[in-house]
Amino acid sequence: MTQSTITDKFQTTIPLEVRRALKLSPRQKVAYEVRSDGSAVMRSVPRLDDLFGSLKINRPVASIREEKQAARAAMARKVANKGLK
Repeated sequence: MTQSTITDKFQTTIPLEVRRALKLSPRQKVAYEVRSDGSAVMRSVPRLDDLFGSLKINRPVASIREEKQAARAAMARKVANKGLK
């Protein structure tokens, strides 16, 4: 069993064995689950970059030009619906 010590400020160093097992990197977030039996589980929280490509979309991704055109059209519709005051 791997151990570490808690400081007076309730901080600890995550042992190398645990960092490797959880594939942790500096400044990465971790989540804790406290269980009813008094134990706790620490899990790594995936970064946004890690999630890129994890969702499959059934349409091609819009180009920057298409996104700008869609934004302009949406703003024009909004102004047209409100009318000039």
